[in-house]
Amino acid sequence: MSDQRANRTSDEPSAETDRSDSHHQAEKLELENKMLRAVLDSMADNISIKDLKGRYIFDNSAHCRFLGATKTSEVVGKTVFDFLPPDIAAKFYAEDLQVLRSGEPLVRCVDSSVDSAGNRVWMSVTKMPLRDDDGRLLGLVSATHDITARKDAEEQLAQYAEKLREKNAQLEEDLETARELQNALLPQQYPRFPSSSEQENSALQFHHFFRSCSGVAGDFFHVCQISDSVAGLFISDVMGHGVRAALVAAMLRTLVEDSRAYATEPSRFLQELNRGISEILKHTHLPIFVSACYLVVDVARGRLRYANAGHPEPLWVRRTRRSVEPLPRPESKFSPVLGIFADAEYQGLSCELCAGDTVLLFTDGLFEVQGVDSQFFDQTGLLKCVRQRVDLGAGELCRQLVEEVQQFAAEKDFADDVCLIAMDVDHLMESPREPEFLRPSRISRP
Repeated sequence: MSDQRANRTSDEPSAETDRSDSHHQAEKLELENKMLRAVLDSMADNISIKDLKGRYIFDNSAHCRFLGATKTSEVVGKTVFDFLPPDIAAKFYAEDLQVLRSGEPLVRCVDSSVDSAGNRVWMSVTKMPLRDDDGRLLGLVSATHDITARKDAEEQLAQYAEKLREKNAQLEEDLETARELQNALLPQQYPRFPSSSEQENSALQFHHFFRSCSGVAGDFFHVCQISDSVAGLFISDVMGHGVRAALVAAMLRTLVEDSRAYATEPSRFLQELNRGISEILKHTHLPIFVSACYLVVDVARGRLRYANAGHPEPLWVRRTRRSVEPLPRPESKFSPVLGIFADAEYQGLSCELCAGDTVLLFTDGLFEVQGVDSQFFDQTGLLKCVRQRVDLGAGELCRQLVEEVQQFAAEKDFADDVCLIAMDVDHLMESPREPEFLRPSRISRP
């Protein structure tokens, strides 16, 4: 009998062993809790657990500090109403009830709150239902991340964005005003030759296309009536585009008027413009220059005189000969752009005009257009297009040229300021008595 008790005793755990195992398990659980507490306390996020009645049963150090408590024992057993203003506490409590009743988590909800010092803070809140192994609801776990710095940055950015929108709106309004003023400087109606004729009976007919790529343009043109049979036609292109170029173009308008005394002498006219613009630009210390071309057409004598300052050569459409060619430039004499050399000289040239002839003047925005295959339209392409339309009148010719270039462009529109002017010689006039200011003694040799 004693041997059986001994055998049974050796096979079954003793009470002392049970106590030892329980103690070991308790120590292990306590260590794990301490490790978990250490991990949670090291986190910057606020972590808390509430029971089904909204009472705190756990929180970490960050949450404790947020509530203004010094230790967890001051928090456990209390509710959010014991620490936060009633309106904020009520909002948090409503969210807790939503999670507890639905059993669905509330993830990354942004809430405003007040910290223990009374400062407004923003929290990104995640609330999850807490269940036991059998799925029974025990409470909820709340984790909040302080996003006050981010929200402050967002609000500051929103303020900056609003100020920027206001300034942009003002800038757009100013640009629209500048655009209207610039358009007002362009010819609103063309002179008639002679001035007593109706527009459709004028010996010279004009058509133009003008477009800026940024609200205001650096391109400019002007048509003036020197006499009943003599017209002056000026075109220019300021380097670049935008407000700076538009301001220089506006100054050119004034200089053109100031140089009207030399309107019958193309070379002298450009020299005076160059002297004036150089004097202005030298005070700006900015690299700005202007290409320009000036033509004087006499429909009584059938004569065209012109001078060029680094501008694209106008095209001369001679319908009676079915030919299109650029107006020739001087072969040896250098013709610099305006605004670089104050003492620059420009050579005048001349050619005969016939009824049916058209002269096309344009800025480089018309042909320096990139297509879908990275090829440029260029002046050769423009010349080809005009030759294909030699029988068209000036107005229709302008329209079709603009349309073809736009179709060629990769963006289906112009990327630079564009100015195109067509001067059509409808007929030649009988030579009137020559005005005093047009007599040869006052005209420089072409």
